[in-house]
Amino acid sequence: MNSSLALIINVPILFLLYVLTYFTQALSGKRQFYGISLNSDYFYKDEFKTLDKKYKLFTTIGFIISLTLELIFVYIFKAYLISSILPMLVFCLYNFILYVNIHNKVKILKSKLAPNISDLDLEKTSVILDTDFIVEKNKIVKKYSLILLIPLIIATLVGIYVLANYNSIPDIIPTHWGLKGNADAFADKSFIKIFSIVVMMIMFGVIIYLASIYSLKSRVKLDPNFIDNSKKSQLYYLNMFGITFLMLNIGCQILFINILIATMNGSSVNPFILWTATIIIILTAIYQTYLYYKSPNKNKNASYSIDDDDSLWILGSIYNNPNDPSIFVNKRFGAGWTINIGTTKGKIFFILPFIIIILSLFFI
Repeated sequence: MNSSLALIINVPILFLLYVLTYFTQALSGKRQFYGISLNSDYFYKDEFKTLDKKYKLFTTIGFIISLTLELIFVYIFKAYLISSILPMLVFCLYNFILYVNIHNKVKILKSKLAPNISDLDLEKTSVILDTDFIVEKNKIVKKYSLILLIPLIIATLVGIYVLANYNSIPDIIPTHWGLKGNADAFADKSFIKIFSIVVMMIMFGVIIYLASIYSLKSRVKLDPNFIDNSKKSQLYYLNMFGITFLMLNIGCQILFINILIATMNGSSVNPFILWTATIIIILTAIYQTYLYYKSPNKNKNASYSIDDDDSLWILGSIYNNPNDPSIFVNKRFGAGWTINIGTTKGKIFFILPFIIIILSLFFI
């Protein structure tokens, strides 16, 4: 890798991180402001607006610092590997600290204003239980629970095939591939290495599958003022989320299979397949972010639910409620879903990826 290639790869990624963090509050919907439940009519009140501007200003400063680090590592130290990791990590850590600071200030400001403003918090509407809607939602979830198994099963069968043909695998196997698909790092073959690669990819496939399903199962919030339209809208978005999860699953499993086949043959990965799958994942993730931004769950008038309670969130980003059976709930800050670490399944789901990564690195 040379300086130009390092910048061509790393700078756009860093800029994308900057854009996503800069507009994170906008993607968060109209129910929470920097992780705090708040009537969206007050998002643009001077005190809150000032905090929003401060977050964006310091996010920009963080980007400039990270970009400077990128240039230093590339042009002065010629440390191309470090340049592709450290500036991004620095920016993410810096931005998290910045978010926590703004979150705490919003929390204090809300407490200060609440005694004098009766409608500062979200309106606590009654819970809406519509059995017909629940039946329709469960049908969609069940449909995608079956469809999303297909790419996982195919990847698993490929993994079993690779293990069954272990003796035909070359004595030297590739462990890393470049942007053009060429292998650029190698290791001696051993059964435990091949087995750990297969298990790692299958387990990540399982995690992706479960994350997709539990996200679809997450709580839906109907608009009590427009029940019928709200039900239709929620079912439409649920189905669209199912389609995007399917595309993400397919893209990830194609990458896994491509790597498994290259490992088995001791060869390069197919660059066309590599980039096609990568583009599918990126475009689908962007579209899913848009869907989440437009989701009825994030509307101001969506019904109030237990996860709207500030006291059940750690720093406005970690949901901890043992009394809520939901494993996944909507994020408060940003687009997507987060885990309820208050449940046993949530705790397992939270730590499982870290265990897989550690074990994989240990065995490989």
